Amino acid sequence: TIYVSDETLGTALHRLSEKQRSAILLRYFQGMNDREISKLYHVSRSAINSRRDRGLRKLQKLLNEME
Repeated sequence: TIYVSDETLGTALHRLSEKQRSAILLRYFQGMNDREISKLYHVSRSAINSRRDRGLRKLQKLLNEME
C-alpha cells in the first residue's frame, strides 16, 4: 500500500497523458468498467486497458520519484 497526499497524487496524475489520466480516473474514481469507458471514447476495450496499464506504470514511477 502506498500513502501519498492528495496534492502529490494530483501532481503525478497531471503528468500523465490525457488518455492515460482519463482511463485511470474513470476506472478507479468513477467506478466505470473497460466496456463503459470504451463506449464513451469509441475505442476498443484493449485500447482502454493499454492506456490504463501504461498510465498506472508511469504513475507508480512518478510517485516513487516524488518520495
